[in-house]
Amino acid sequence: MNTIVLKRATLEDSQEVAKIEKVGNSKTYSSRTKKDEIENFIKDDFVFLIKNRETTVGMVSFKITKKKIVHYNGLVIYPKFRSKGFAKKAMFLALRRVSKYSRIELVVHPHNNSAISLYFSLGFIIEAWKNNYFGDGEPRLVMLKK
Repeated sequence: MNTIVLKRATLEDSQEVAKIEKVGNSKTYSSRTKKDEIENFIKDDFVFLIKNRETTVGMVSFKITKKKIVHYNGLVIYPKFRSKGFAKKAMFLALRRVSKYSRIELVVHPHNNSAISLYFSLGFIIEAWKNNYFGDGEPRLVMLKK
């Protein structure tokens, strides 16, 4: 059985976060690629490395807006660790950290079927379809935790 912990990323983890972001970059995930983007992401958001013992298997992140809305803005698992339950365990742990907030949301590409299935299993529902959400010409689903 895989036991994981979430380790809050620091600026010292910038290279690892950049590596994870690069792995996740695709039509269905808009990654941060520049050094200043990575550093601001770590400083401004809650970025957690997903650790299985000492091995980093991925990353989960969220931010809390001024209106006290939790917005999940990243979940990436290294390819060799996918389909092993790490994403679900990480999201479960991350959701426990924000359970006191009344609105917990995320956006996901409508073709990212594995992510959508995961979010449904964690109690998210589809709230809206947004065209060109990130300005990349691609639609996104807004999902809300019920």
